[in-house]
Amino acid sequence: MVRVCRVLLLAAIVSFVGVAPPVTADAPPTTIKLGVLSGMFRDVPPDLVQVVATPFRDLFQKQTGVESEVEMVGDCDALADRLMEKKVHFGVFHGFEWAWVRGRYPELHALVVTIPPKKVQACIVVHANSKAEKPADLNGVCLTLPVAAKAHTILYIDRLMQTLPMGCCRPVPHTEWGSDSVLDAVADGKTPAALLDAATVLGYANNKPGKAKQIKVLCQSDPFPPTVIVFRKGGVDPSIVEKVRSGLVQAKDNAHGRAFLFLWKLKGFEDVSAVYEADLQKIFKAYPPPPPGMGPAPK
Repeated sequence: MVRVCRVLLLAAIVSFVGVAPPVTADAPPTTIKLGVLSGMFRDVPPDLVQVVATPFRDLFQKQTGVESEVEMVGDCDALADRLMEKKVHFGVFHGFEWAWVRGRYPELHALVVTIPPKKVQACIVVHANSKAEKPADLNGVCLTLPVAAKAHTILYIDRLMQTLPMGCCRPVPHTEWGSDSVLDAVADGKTPAALLDAATVLGYANNKPGKAKQIKVLCQSDPFPPTVIVFRKGGVDPSIVEKVRSGLVQAKDNAHGRAFLFLWKLKGFEDVSAVYEADLQKIFKAYPPPPPGMGPAPK
């Protein structure tokens, strides 16, 4: 169930599934192709991604009037290259990864931004009685990561460890525990600390208020820019671009769209704002890009 739920954040955007030949913008395509980063489906078997994503194809078609397919891509540089080569029409990037590549690909433009219900943040939680006051107080390999840990949490701890003494606050992925199980383990004293998405911790507090009293947030990141859908100017017919943009922005206004957003735990999609642009600049400075081809964490 955990893995299925993990598949459901990009499918709100990922209603596009399948494999198609390279495309061009010479004429409006009958099927649009979406590139999605494989890192968005960490710990999810490829076959399960396809099975879960297939029903969203029909839902996306109702929103945009255009059939669609998906291609999984290894990293943000490769996805930007696929867009530049016109081998995909649209690409889905984590906000921080879009901040990394956009300056090197001026022909790429953000189309719409997702609206998550809460700010995109990472946090470290410990038991309520823990004596730790800061990450440096956590010794050794002590930071449990849930199955399908979100990319921004991995990036946060990766950069945080660069500022800490050697050997402290070291993460260890769990091969079976989802987010709730990891939080239960912290509350029950089975693991000293855990790294999670902040919105997940808030949801846990609402669903398990008794257990939640046994944990506390030790530290958390500044907000990360939300996920964004990107296209190449001239890479796809403008009429298709507008169909995709308007269909996603208006998703909240009809029953099919609201079901789509509910499954993906999103409030909606919106046009790119000046605030979002400023957030991209901030995250680029706070989290400089890794060398080309290197993601925020091992795939």
